[in-house]
Amino acid sequence: MRKCYPGGKRKAFNITYDDGVEQDIRFVELLNRYGLKGTFNLNSQLMLQEFAWTHPNGMEVRRLSVDAVRHLYDGHEVASHTLTHPYMSELPEWEIMRQMGKDRRNLEAIFGREVKGFAVPFSYYSDTIAQCAQNSGFEYARMSEFSGRYAPCRDWYFWKTGVYHIEENLTDFVAGFLNTEEELAVCQIVGHSYDLDAEHLWGTMELICAAVSGQEDVWSCTNLELVRYLKAMEQFDGTNHSDQTLWFEFGGRIRTLHPGERADFPV
Repeated sequence: MRKCYPGGKRKAFNITYDDGVEQDIRFVELLNRYGLKGTFNLNSQLMLQEFAWTHPNGMEVRRLSVDAVRHLYDGHEVASHTLTHPYMSELPEWEIMRQMGKDRRNLEAIFGREVKGFAVPFSYYSDTIAQCAQNSGFEYARMSEFSGRYAPCRDWYFWKTGVYHIEENLTDFVAGFLNTEEELAVCQIVGHSYDLDAEHLWGTMELICAAVSGQEDVWSCTNLELVRYLKAMEQFDGTNHSDQTLWFEFGGRIRTLHPGERADFPV
């Protein structure tokens, strides 16, 4: 018996980008062209003002306005990245809660849908941030640390993701994912779309999108879709205790278990 993703697929692929900058327009078009999904982590207060900064290479990076993003991410996930992208190590707990909770409420009002994911700005993370994410109603919190592995996360409030997209081993990491036989393998790429300009990575990212979209055994998903499916699979003990259909491979056949069903195959 082998656990699978929806559709009987063996692997999951996701790209998650931060900050909601102008290059997201081109990047979303790239994902849509190849039928892939992404998760975009936004700072609602910074979208309400003309906000830009200078990249170390001299390039100006500009955030998108509320009007520009309202329908840009249709078909993709929107997640919180705090109101103002602060250094959270400098904040008291009440301000961490405000940064998370108000950003979530703002984003839900802007996009008219639930916002259940959180991505921490910069690299600082702590038990307090994890607890605040839970208390704010988020179903996961993504850290800015990378595992370099394909194994699913075991603690969704300390989520170390796969690879940062400016790393030299990016293409090797994706190639390893496409060839791995690990059960429930996950490949997640993390970054910012402005890096694709700054680091001249558009061609590389398009090759990756083309390679992944051509694989019949890869499920393209958002962070939240991945988290909810794997949480449902974690509850499986021979019976599907979740509200999702679970997928398995047994005896060379794809089998499904609907909510409440018990498996009629060995587990």
